[in-house]
Amino acid sequence: MTVDKQQAIYQIMSFGPERDSAFSVYLNAAASAQDTPFIVTKSLLIQVLNKYLTLEIDDDDLEQWANLINFRDDIDGDAIEDWLYALGNQEMMGNNGNKKANIERMLALLNHHE
Repeated sequence: MTVDKQQAIYQIMSFGPERDSAFSVYLNAAASAQDTPFIVTKSLLIQVLNKYLTLEIDDDDLEQWANLINFRDDIDGDAIEDWLYALGNQEMMGNNGNKKANIERMLALLNHHE
């Protein structure tokens, strides 16, 4: 995979087809103070939530996705900060079978404000 760090982050954040090899590029890329953070947008969040509802990704994928954004300086999740907090906390999302309904409500709200 010949991509730069930003393209690798996009593959990771969007659960793209090159995601596995993108992790290698991302982890081996030299960090620089001039690096522009990758900005996670509401439209990317909508895309990821749709992947969850179509079973392309699972609960663990979604939680890890949110936590990766929260804990990395080179990924900017400010535009979806409140959503990330909920997604990164399984207890808030409902481990008792309500998670799908909660994700559907999130999508409805996101699509309404998009």
